[in-house]
Amino acid sequence: MNRRQFLLSLVSALISGCASSKGLVEAPAPPRRPLDPLISSLDAKVKDIPVVDFHTHLLKRVTAEELVTYQNQVGVARMVLMPNWSKDRPGVSVHDAEGSDEQAIEYARRYPDRFVPFIGFQGRGLANPETWRSSSTIGRQRLRETEAKLQTGEFFGMGEFMLRFYPYTNRYGIISPSEIDCPPYSYLMRKFADLSARYKAPMVIHCEAEPKPKEEMIRLFEAHGDAIFVWAHNCGRSSSKDIDDMFNRFPNLFADLGGMVYSGPNTTHYGVYFPRRTPWMYLLVDEKGVILPEMKPLFEKYADRFFVGTDIAHARVYKNYEAHLPRWRFFFSQLSPAAAHKIAYQNAERLFFVNGRSGQT
Repeated sequence: MNRRQFLLSLVSALISGCASSKGLVEAPAPPRRPLDPLISSLDAKVKDIPVVDFHTHLLKRVTAEELVTYQNQVGVARMVLMPNWSKDRPGVSVHDAEGSDEQAIEYARRYPDRFVPFIGFQGRGLANPETWRSSSTIGRQRLRETEAKLQTGEFFGMGEFMLRFYPYTNRYGIISPSEIDCPPYSYLMRKFADLSARYKAPMVIHCEAEPKPKEEMIRLFEAHGDAIFVWAHNCGRSSSKDIDDMFNRFPNLFADLGGMVYSGPNTTHYGVYFPRRTPWMYLLVDEKGVILPEMKPLFEKYADRFFVGTDIAHARVYKNYEAHLPRWRFFFSQLSPAAAHKIAYQNAERLFFVNGRSGQT
């Protein structure tokens, strides 16, 4: 058996081992560039489990070499790069972003096994609710651009779609002043869901689980059973009961845990009641990083539905990347080895290989 045959059989076993009985729907898709599979024994120490940072962002002023250095420091094997296109507006906003899809592709071509590019949507002129409700000029343009990029096979997904989002200012001097309230069940979102199904491209969605947005998200899931939805921040910081109900109903619904293990005083992440507290907001861990008792059974029951995410969205915050991983390692230590490995990297690998491509020769 040559190396390519070995990798094909290994990835096939990985996919079948990770997939649930309600796994992703098979469908033709353009071939994506291949990735070497990540492998780790269930007997590995927690500090040695490879991690795929499924929810993080690409900013203009962070180089590929810096990102690789950060990964090497903490055992992060891969990063999903979701470009944040947002530009600073003097006297109004400080995003420290200005990333681009072209930058993501350039980084991935240089370091093909370290970076997984997604098509970015932040700062792309989609904050107006009316843009989503009908066939607008900018909506049609974004759909054309997105499909053309998916057809290249170089992009693995789409995100982050900003639907219900709270403005904030953090301790790094970032000022994100726009409150976003766009309809999840809308003409444009349904068109993007069609692209997700056609190209087997997961779509990462930021939508706080307030009653009306949550109701519309569920309508979207019901209408697009073949799309792959990743509801960011533990399904918009939903309760364990609501997540259990939705996972049971929708086999192609996943959740990233972007920022959800960081807690305690002065934390400016979605792991706490930041930037505002609502009655529909539920946390993951206590101030010491201990998984809350109502959440832990969820991770064991649906271990194949969650992803890790640091959710670094601004260039100046990357200098503290190393400090983000100890809480994730502590999180893994509280789970069974099988659940820890799935959430750390195996679930991400399953989505990356969903179109049947395997490792490089």
